[in-house]
Amino acid sequence: MRTESAGRNASGASAPTGAAASGAPVNLDAFVQRRLPVLPPGGEEHVVAMFRERSVRFGPAPRWQARRDGVWRGMTWSENQALVNELIAGLGALGAHAGTRVGILSETRWEWLAADWAILGLGAVTVPIYPSLTASVVEFILNDANIEYLFVENAEQYEKLAQVTAPALKAIITLEPVEGREPPPQVRVMSFEALRSLSGATPEQAEALARDAAERIRSGDIASVIYTSGTTGRPKGVIHTHAALMAQVRCTGAALTTFQPGMRHLLWLPLAHVLGREEHLLTVDRGGVTMLAGSIDTLAQDIREARPNIIVGVPRIYEKAYAAIEARVKGAGQTQARIFAWAKAVGLAVVEARERGVAPSVWLRLRYALADRLVFRQVREAFGGQVDFSITGGAPIAADLLRFFHAAGIMILEGWGLTETMGAVTVNRLDRYRLGSVGPPTAEHAVRIAEDGEVLIHGPCVFAGYLNLPAEDAAALDSDRWLHSGDLGRVDADGFVFITGRKKELIVTAGGKKVGPDPIEARLKDIEGVSEAFVYGDRKPYLVALLTLDPTGALAWARRRGLSAASAEAVAASPEFARHLDEAVARVNSQLARYETIKRYAVAPEDFTIENGLLTPTQ
Repeated sequence: MRTESAGRNASGASAPTGAAASGAPVNLDAFVQRRLPVLPPGGEEHVVAMFRERSVRFGPAPRWQARRDGVWRGMTWSENQALVNELIAGLGALGAHAGTRVGILSETRWEWLAADWAILGLGAVTVPIYPSLTASVVEFILNDANIEYLFVENAEQYEKLAQVTAPALKAIITLEPVEGREPPPQVRVMSFEALRSLSGATPEQAEALARDAAERIRSGDIASVIYTSGTTGRPKGVIHTHAALMAQVRCTGAALTTFQPGMRHLLWLPLAHVLGREEHLLTVDRGGVTMLAGSIDTLAQDIREARPNIIVGVPRIYEKAYAAIEARVKGAGQTQARIFAWAKAVGLAVVEARERGVAPSVWLRLRYALADRLVFRQVREAFGGQVDFSITGGAPIAADLLRFFHAAGIMILEGWGLTETMGAVTVNRLDRYRLGSVGPPTAEHAVRIAEDGEVLIHGPCVFAGYLNLPAEDAAALDSDRWLHSGDLGRVDADGFVFITGRKKELIVTAGGKKVGPDPIEARLKDIEGVSEAFVYGDRKPYLVALLTLDPTGALAWARRRGLSAASAEAVAASPEFARHLDEAVARVNSQLARYETIKRYAVAPEDFTIENGLLTPTQ
């Protein structure tokens, strides 16, 4: 039991070797090679071979930049490979080897990426753990996965380990200082920097170790055990081989061919979730630059500074962005509100023409040019001004929201996949999309609809099985390895997949009517002053809804009506706001079948958040 540390920067965090540091990101334009031919999909046997090949190919170009404490730091591909080699040698010196389970309990940060590549590079198995999980769930994962080594972000996460019993755990590697805290019994504790120098290997020796380890990896080896985010009870460990990770890179890369070397993406999603992990794997394959956001709280500023070409997010982020735009416009006075409404109408007309495959008229194009100058250009600038396209997944998103951002020149492409598919198995393309759908299947994958409406998936990204749960394997995979997704949907004549709900969330009323809550909840969330909505009514005579307050929207609503309110809560308690909600819910009901209508609703005292357990870690 001992704590080992090494040199640190002034903030107490490990400092990248050879990193560039400034208050803004390094100018990357020199590295954006847009005239290169489209890269072919990755053809390597496993992702470690891909990572090592790209590190050589793009050696002096930026691999990643991270914003921490207001400062951007980064590494080149060559520097990053050297760092990963040090960690591979360090893990080997600790006693880890091929097949060893190594966990990462941390928010998204550059050390997470380095640790992941080192674990994979050694031939060991990465087990990501959401940092928002309670100590009891962390304990379950540590023991279920038989984790022997664990990367831990900070004191907050480290203190969870004082509450757990994990007999297999041998060593903890901390990314930030945890001095003064008692280590778990019989567990060695060291810093990230100490691990880098633990083996004493020279750079040449570390590279030789990494090369030899990579040559021993086979496509059928287990690469990662990824635990589900907890929407259906206790998390399940999903086993993915190197073949599945490589297939995900290959198939998604074939769909998103405009992702080229040097293009920047902003990574903020939790890397414990397959969407964030898939995003990073694809970026490495394509030779892109990973820009790591400081935190969810600084995301808006990080986007403006990083000026990404690609943004991957979940619907909640786009919903919040639109709500902020709308609140700002409505708070700017009637003239600005009228200009915004006019520009939005013009933009939606252009989007509608594109959806129908019709070229906008000359008059419509002229009006759109003006709308773009007055409104849409500012929307794009809020996203950094250089977004080529954006991806959304993880939850349903309203088609009207997509249409607005498409009108503003930000192409949000919806995709769909599961933890069990290591990410997307369907995705819209820039040259082939249908708003409201999740796109056609990616290469090598097939989708069909079962008799009960469940979406089934077949292809190389389908997982190998659940860890320690053979009965769950049998329920999820049939004899021909078609994965039963648990989602309900349909496929149109052109092959576009539409997800209509979750099989387990399907509401069956007392009258026997089947109701998918997602479309109703999406309409309720469009009400001004409403942040989230939850519809309930299984085996009940009618549906009810729980709404949560959007403080910014509620205050903006009150100001426009000349109502004085000290807080959003005061607005919510006012009779005027109650009438507003009554009228808005009635408008939603007018668009629904009678058995789908909301008969009663209530406003919750707090929003749905990860902290209060009402949102999963992926929001």
